[in-house]
Amino acid sequence: MWIVMTASAHMPSSCKGRYRKIALVEVADPADMPARIDVRDHRVLQVIQEGNYHVGKTKRCAYQRALEDAQVECERLNAVKEDA
Repeated sequence: MWIVMTASAHMPSSCKGRYRKIALVEVADPADMPARIDVRDHRVLQVIQEGNYHVGKTKRCAYQRALEDAQVECERLNAVKEDA
């Protein structure tokens, strides 16, 4: 099963503002959630990094748009996996 996970992004000090990273994570058991986005975690099967996005104050910010796109992609990947 695929899930969407977010974490704070490590950006250089020249980047002002808040940034977060978004990743699609495949887990074997949805009840056993991983604590971090890391392929070395035994609960994580696969990780697809989406990137780092600026967190703004509105729903039109890059982070919110990317999060919505990641949710759609997650639903698509889960539907493909169920069909197979």
